[in-house]
Amino acid sequence: MIGGHFDFVEAGKGIVDDWSGASLLASLYQALKSRPRRHTFVFVAFAAEERGLVGSSRYVRDMTPEQKALTRAFVNLECLGLTTVKVWTRRSTPALVMRLSEVARALDIPLQGVNVDRVGDDDTHPFLSAHIPVISIHSVTQETFPILHTARDRMDAIHFDDYYAAYKLAAYYLAYLDVKTE
Repeated sequence: MIGGHFDFVEAGKGIVDDWSGASLLASLYQALKSRPRRHTFVFVAFAAEERGLVGSSRYVRDMTPEQKALTRAFVNLECLGLTTVKVWTRRSTPALVMRLSEVARALDIPLQGVNVDRVGDDDTHPFLSAHIPVISIHSVTQETFPILHTARDRMDAIHFDDYYAAYKLAAYYLAYLDVKTE
């Protein structure tokens, strides 16, 4: 499962947080649909993340036990394009981080572990609470954090080379997970 959220706080335009993640969902679908896949990919844009993870919490709560058992991973795309690609390592499942690192190295895309525990929460939380492996891919650093939830959260905050690298990494990563995950 791959997701992002499309709501935002009123102070900004919500371009970084999180149209940058939600808008990649359709492109990732297009990138993956051309070949037969071993796994079913589910693309979800959640509402009300900024109001306490309402959409993702409801989604997970409404999943049947069978659906939860069949969900191999939840990949969260959050606040992309501010800098090079980052991963929230403390929140993410180590095996998923390892696979992301492998793909990043193969593509020569810089990847850093940047934990954002003090920034807030994200849509991985309900999935993790349901014992579903998760990974949170983002681009937030100490320097870029002040952009979020402010009037500075607009299109000119996005570095498009970094945003494209996040897209490319995510597309190859999802294809790699399809092959490497049971």
